[in-house]
Amino acid sequence: MSRRRRRSGGRPAAEAFWGQGYEPAPIPTVRPATDPAAVARSLGDPPLAIDGATASHTLAVVYEEAVRAATALAAATGLLDDEAEPDGH
Repeated sequence: MSRRRRRSGGRPAAEAFWGQGYEPAPIPTVRPATDPAAVARSLGDPPLAIDGATASHTLAVVYEEAVRAATALAAATGLLDDEAEPDGH
């Protein structure tokens, strides 16, 4: 029969690793992007076989859905910035 090992010492794991006086950084809040496709649009039409405008529009829809999902996750975990203004969608 094996014996359970006890942790020796009373130092918390973070203090033991980082040293005395360690303070974790505050968790930043999330502010949803107002124009999720701005960076991709600044690069021009994507080099795809279909019409560039159609591809840009489709990618913009994907970026907007990603922002919605990230915003929902941030709201569910309490990380959504309280001063964030909804974009009307």
